[in-house]
Amino acid sequence: MIPEFITEANRIPHDGSVTTETLTANLAEAERALKELADVFLQQQSLFSPSILHLAEAAELNSAPEAPGVNLEAKYRALVEQIPAVVFMAYLDKGIGEAYVSPQIEAALGFSQREWLEDPVRWYQQIHPDDKTRWSTEAAEMFLSGKTLRSAYRVMARDGRVLWFQCEAKMIRREDGRPWFIHGVGVDVTELKQAEEALHQESNLLSAILDTVGALVVVLDREGRIIRFNRACEQLTGYAFSAAQGRPLWDLFVVPEEVADFKALFQKICNHASRTEYESSWLIRDGSSRTIAWSAAVLPGSKQTPAYVIASGIDVTEQKRAQTKFRGLLEAAPDAVVVINQKGKIVLVNAQVEKLFGYRREELLGQEIEKLVPERLRGTHPGHRRNFFEEPRVRPMGAGLELYGLHKDGSEFPVEISLSPLETEEGVLVSSAIRDISERKRLEKTILQISEREQRRIGQDLHDGLGQHLTGIAFMSKVLEQRLSENSIPESSDAAKIVGLVNDAIRRTKELSKGLLPVVSVAHGLMSALRQRAGEVEDLFQIRCHFECPEPVLIEDVNVATHLYHIAQEAVNNGIRHGKSKNIVISLARKNATGILTIRDDGDGFPAKQTSQPGVGLSIMSYRADLVGGSLKVLPNEVHGVTVTCTFPIRSVE
Repeated sequence: MIPEFITEANRIPHDGSVTTETLTANLAEAERALKELADVFLQQQSLFSPSILHLAEAAELNSAPEAPGVNLEAKYRALVEQIPAVVFMAYLDKGIGEAYVSPQIEAALGFSQREWLEDPVRWYQQIHPDDKTRWSTEAAEMFLSGKTLRSAYRVMARDGRVLWFQCEAKMIRREDGRPWFIHGVGVDVTELKQAEEALHQESNLLSAILDTVGALVVVLDREGRIIRFNRACEQLTGYAFSAAQGRPLWDLFVVPEEVADFKALFQKICNHASRTEYESSWLIRDGSSRTIAWSAAVLPGSKQTPAYVIASGIDVTEQKRAQTKFRGLLEAAPDAVVVINQKGKIVLVNAQVEKLFGYRREELLGQEIEKLVPERLRGTHPGHRRNFFEEPRVRPMGAGLELYGLHKDGSEFPVEISLSPLETEEGVLVSSAIRDISERKRLEKTILQISEREQRRIGQDLHDGLGQHLTGIAFMSKVLEQRLSENSIPESSDAAKIVGLVNDAIRRTKELSKGLLPVVSVAHGLMSALRQRAGEVEDLFQIRCHFECPEPVLIEDVNVATHLYHIAQEAVNNGIRHGKSKNIVISLARKNATGILTIRDDGDGFPAKQTSQPGVGLSIMSYRADLVGGSLKVLPNEVHGVTVTCTFPIRSVE
């Protein structure tokens, strides 16, 4: 017998007009119908062999059930039993002997065909307890609406294993609308479900990781629609992921004036496998904008999964504001500012650099710092990259030796540099403020020249004027002394004292004159002055001081000779005063058009404090060397003492 409820239910039109309320209200009645169906099988249970004939009838819905089909049955049996799935069928108007389940039931669940069919409710008993209610609901919908049942359920095997089966079952009707039979297929999808569960867990883990990352993370499809959107994006933009999902990124966040460029860039990203870095302005929900630094790349897909674009970003709005403020201050600075990295490459310059050196900004960025240093000083110049990073501390303007810069046209000019380390995310950079001191040097040179000229004038006046005048007084005093002595006048002794005092004044005048005019204005004057100075040092300080000059070095410019003499004088004084030297050698030599003045001592060297900042004497020596167009080097000896070397050009005075 066929339950009247099932017969009537299967006449419901297949037009989707069955409502959820109707299904819910009739669920209990549908379950009662399923129980009645099981009772039919129990009442008519027999040991008949399962007939596959009706599978052929199911394939030909318009055929009469009594039509012969022995050959057709054999063909369908062979076909069904080769399918790697459990095929089942049950007639609603016949007994259990007309039910069928394919032999794969034994391989899948451990039950033989006979065992499975002997118990008409075994299929319900083996459904996992947590899935029974859902199966009842979905089966009821199939009975009530006639829709195909498509769903996955957990089924308990004989040995206790839990398997997942993807089931598809359908109720077939006769031509008059009466229910005929149910047939379906169950496919073991346990491995697929396990893989899905693993992927789900992995997806949950990935989501948790993305939500804990401080950076913004967005996953887009190739159309630019938002697929994933982490919590950092929600917090920054004010949009929940549910509000952003599936919408094109540029519709929500990219500022209107950048949309066209952003779309072009997005297509470029999609078409290239390499990572792309860029910046864009993002609109957030309150109407303000933020500057985001992005790094984007394509995640390759497969035949089953599409490719996606994943981008991670950092909000750099505040950094950009700070950079803008810094650049404003940088451009307003009166000095030329050059920033280099630890590779010695120029990474930043201001407008004053362009004016000072003559280069355009683009010509300097990425270039070596030594591009701005004269070739003769490269590698040893304090502005060399090595020296920049040897002392990563602030050096005030004017500290250190005098330096030189190089114009684009190849001309040199004196500069003053202050150094300052900058701690950045890219590492330590060094900022150098460069000031052109050409005018100051010119004024200093003029002042020194005037001073030297006045010294020479005073010395000449003392020697030629006062000295001669005192000589005349001494002569007259001597004559007076003789006359008084001849006349036996007692005051003759006073006259003799006056002669002695005048002669002493003449000697002192000569010494003053020599101090103000140490080098006589002849070509060999420097050699004579240095030789005389060496003798004076031996007499005054009781040490060995020797002058060497293998070949004559003639200096026709008295100004040059005077500066060189003072360099030697200062170096000797330093060796005696600071180094406690016992042996000093002053040498003067010539190599082609270059003169070499060397002062070598065996003392203790300069005090330690002078290693970080040169003393006044050393600075004056360097300055004098610069005035004669030369250079000064001060180096320690291998054992004791210091060697001061001044190289200078020898020019002829026209």
